[in-house]
Amino acid sequence: MSFINVTIYDNSRWDRYIRNAHTFDFNHTWYYHSTFPGEPYLLVYEERNDYIALPVVLNTSTNGTRSISGFAGPVASRSFAVLDNGLQERFETAFLQYLNEQQISQSSILLHPVIHAAFKPLRTGRLQQHADCLLVDLSLDPETQQSHYGGNFVNNVSLLRRKGYTVRQAKSIYDVDTFADIYNRNSMHLPSASAHFDKAWFRQMLRPSGFASTLLLACRGTQITGGILLTLCNDMMQLHLAATHEHYLQQAPLHLLLAEAGGLGRAAGMQYFHLGGMGCKMDVLLASKAITLETYPGFRTWHVGEQQIQHALNNEYRPRLSIAV
Repeated sequence: MSFINVTIYDNSRWDRYIRNAHTFDFNHTWYYHSTFPGEPYLLVYEERNDYIALPVVLNTSTNGTRSISGFAGPVASRSFAVLDNGLQERFETAFLQYLNEQQISQSSILLHPVIHAAFKPLRTGRLQQHADCLLVDLSLDPETQQSHYGGNFVNNVSLLRRKGYTVRQAKSIYDVDTFADIYNRNSMHLPSASAHFDKAWFRQMLRPSGFASTLLLACRGTQITGGILLTLCNDMMQLHLAATHEHYLQQAPLHLLLAEAGGLGRAAGMQYFHLGGMGCKMDVLLASKAITLETYPGFRTWHVGEQQIQHALNNEYRPRLSIAV
């Protein structure tokens, strides 16, 4: 068995592990992680032809405290629904040892509502359930899909069209920079707003490697009133970011953008449209989401705390670290 730490500079190796996994989304790729501050790594536990790979970002605070964040969760050579429990246990043990050796005080990993529907840590950390994730099945007819966005959604989409609102894809740097300005103004009041979402970051996200992306803009005449940044990977489309111009919040042009995005996803062969869940809190920009058991599964984060990391090498774990396979 082996535990491999792949850096962002070895992106061909990173890419190989991700692409050979049973399934993955855009935020598993090395390219996505290259846009973040901190030190991105792909942690791989491998046994013969099977493996589990976990992309993370290592951050060090001003006082020297080290923590890791994950924005996509682990991927594996097989579906987590049929993955061998022994392999996962040994991965978790090796992961704990890594955290201990690197003096990392805590780990928080965001899980994917589709990829990790059957994932559950066996011995390490805890899962925390969050409510804010909408998952739309794009194989359903458009009327059924749109019913999940709230009772007034269809009427508001029709009203926006009658008022002359249109949707188009971003075509120029000016379009991208305008959306970036709107997004950053929306985010100014949010304590968790990410400083790295500057104009260069938005431009980089629209020139990706390993996944596709597009920026849809809602316009009234020549005025850009809002936009959504979409990623498309395998059969999953994700609304990564959304923003509305402060002068048009009452008109909710986001509704028209969501309606158009569904059609774009179907045309591109996507199975799912994943909205929300990226900030571990309710997204005020997506307040129209309707709560239903079928389409609102929530999402989970996997937390490993300092106490468990400190005891990673106690007698309970030592025998497992020495298993030869």
